Amino acid sequence: MPAVQSTYPSTHAAAFVGMVANGEWVTNVISRIVDPASATAINFGDAVLQGGSEQLVVSANGGTGAFRGLAVRNTTLPPGNNDQYLATNSIAVLTKGVIWVNTPVAVNPGQAVYLTAAGALTNVASGNTAIPNAIWDSATSGAGLAKLRLN
Repeated sequence: MPAVQSTYPSTHAAAFVGMVANGEWVTNVISRIVDPASATAINFGDAVLQGGSEQLVVSANGGTGAFRGLAVRNTTLPPGNNDQYLATNSIAVLTKGVIWVNTPVAVNPGQAVYLTAAGALTNVASGNTAIPNAIWDSATSGAGLAKLRLN
């Protein structure tokens, strides 16, 4: 079997997409299944929507349904998954708390969070869907990692 990793950095990154940002006691993570009918993989930190039944979720990238939460990083997925949740995988979904996510634009703490049709998380309201009770919890100067708070 080939090595999964053959080089190691001298320091670790401060954060990774999909990583729960802190250990607040109000954090809530639920377990769901990626809808078997879904052809779109779910990346760590991606928004997920309600799937075809109560225990199923789908990617917000092209998906439809009510917002359910954000995909939590899972280091125990098989290497073949390429750090993505695939159809039928069990998925951890953050419904309350702070998580690191990718944003395509500069954001500032306290700004509202919106979801684009392509599944991107942004602070741009025009043409996008507001995520109830969500705010940006850190700043970026452009595209990159930012903390998102779900209350």
